[in-house]
Amino acid sequence: MALQNDLVQAAPKILCWYGVPVLLTEAQRFSLLLHDLYLHAASGDEIDNLQQINGRTTAYVYSFDYYATQCRAHSEALQVAAAKKLAQYINSFCSHNSIVVTRTLSAKVEDIFRNADISFVQKDLTYEKPFFQFIRTHVISLFHEHERPERHYIRVVPRAVKEFRVFIKTLARPSDSTLTAELLNLSLNGLQLKMSDTKYKLLKLRDSVQVTLRSPKLVIRLDCGFITRIDSATDEIAVGYNVYDKSFVDSRDSIQLQRLVLMTLEQGARHELKGKVASEFSA
Repeated sequence: MALQNDLVQAAPKILCWYGVPVLLTEAQRFSLLLHDLYLHAASGDEIDNLQQINGRTTAYVYSFDYYATQCRAHSEALQVAAAKKLAQYINSFCSHNSIVVTRTLSAKVEDIFRNADISFVQKDLTYEKPFFQFIRTHVISLFHEHERPERHYIRVVPRAVKEFRVFIKTLARPSDSTLTAELLNLSLNGLQLKMSDTKYKLLKLRDSVQVTLRSPKLVIRLDCGFITRIDSATDEIAVGYNVYDKSFVDSRDSIQLQRLVLMTLEQGARHELKGKVASEFSA
């Protein structure tokens, strides 16, 4: 797995888009995550380090218009020079899982990428409909299919994970005392907890529980989840849920949970693209 560090234990498919032409809403980014795709909007200063998260479940889209602007290539001659530089960079590590897109077609620029055997498309993606159509028709095919099942392997560790206090209530036995735990990691369909009370051993697989995550800045409540794993050797349990089903979690808490996962993926990607700078984790 390419994107894996203290923040991201198991990543979805990673799409690094250098020069994203539209500003996606949180809801659109959440929807992509639920389809096992994290779109990372790579900034201008990150391009030299994109290879650090290259892997079999990573793909890249390069906006040549954005790249040319960053290089101040306003004339055709300068654009040709910029195209040669970008083609050489792409071929250094990821030509098989990359595509270059531009709004305006220059035959000389196109020849540079064609001769370098790099996929090249002329298309205006500044509107949502062609943007998402482009993802479906051109981008998805860049990933290695059948590499692994979708969605189930997103797992992150928020920076503030140690700040969370976790409270668990067994729904089938409301008279039972509230259990406490530490948050280890979470995804869009589950979380892993380290229990701090031996009474958790009364829990059984498939027990329904209510889980509250509380930190100084955030409170998230899962109205219902199911115990999917119990490891008495490590005092850990896993709780599964459906983030889009209101019988598991209401809309507000669902948004907070998805935002926490998305923000952690963003931080993990930024960390990789900054050359694994140790100070990134000092916050």
